[in-house]
Amino acid sequence: MAFYLPLLQPHFKHIEIGDTLTSLWSGCGSIVECTLDAEPCVIKAIKIPSHINHPKIKQSEFALKRKQQSYCVEYNFYKRYSPFLPNKAKSIECVSAINSGDDYALVFKNFTKHGFAQASSLHIKAILTWLAHFHAFNLNKPATGLWQQGNYWHLSTRPDEYKKLDETLDEKSDIKNAAFKIDKTLQTSHFKTLIHGDAKLANFAASEQSEILAYDFQYVGAGVGVTDVMYFMTSCFNEEQLHKYADTHLAYYFSQFKNALKVYQPTIIADDVIAQWQELWSITWADFYRFLAGWSPTHFKINSYMMAQVNTTLANNNL
Repeated sequence: MAFYLPLLQPHFKHIEIGDTLTSLWSGCGSIVECTLDAEPCVIKAIKIPSHINHPKIKQSEFALKRKQQSYCVEYNFYKRYSPFLPNKAKSIECVSAINSGDDYALVFKNFTKHGFAQASSLHIKAILTWLAHFHAFNLNKPATGLWQQGNYWHLSTRPDEYKKLDETLDEKSDIKNAAFKIDKTLQTSHFKTLIHGDAKLANFAASEQSEILAYDFQYVGAGVGVTDVMYFMTSCFNEEQLHKYADTHLAYYFSQFKNALKVYQPTIIADDVIAQWQELWSITWADFYRFLAGWSPTHFKINSYMMAQVNTTLANNNL
């Protein structure tokens, strides 16, 4: 019997398990289609193994606990936060979030049965609008039960990759020496919000009317909005496109953020937030580069646009 069935049985009378759509990262469970009490659903069934088998991540107790915590955070998000999100920053609908020890069953309405499909490059501006509303709605709100520092690559959660910088970077690079100052600069921003933390194109769904739903909130937590914007751009723009489109799309995000802030928190001066986050734009790129350089130094996302932002950060901050 599948491990998640005992989790479901107290909550649903009629359970029909369908196809397994995909496996979760490194054997941590699976995504399964099902019908629960006549409702088409998808289960994110999570059971973390005692050993993580990943080609680029060294098995350690630290890495295992990080992964365990990520699913606990996602569970908390769907229980405590997602039901209250505004219409322009919705997550996929969680029917039930069930937990027993380190096992989880997150049950979602099957968005493909409600007019949504995987988002594509046609939805870039719509997703930037989603991010703007998510960040404006959650500005200056506590990250209770979530990561106190959102995203999966920040310095304190990646000590192994930080140590590898000596092995993978040439002697001319000083990103390792700058890492702690970069991290502190991002952490001490006066304006913090909740960030998605893994806001890649693959984690959004869209309708024909370009309505957007987000999912995979394992790394949601406190941060600056441009961190999500930076990471999103790495998922949908190549090197040439970044040089061509990054500035205009960042400006578009800020325009949407300003409009959204008037709706959700009109007493906050949007221009003050935007000015600070604009200054942090290159720093978010340098922070992500520090992770990539230690994790996978030949990664395709390390390109001339990213390196220009890294160089700007190092030059402007005397790092």
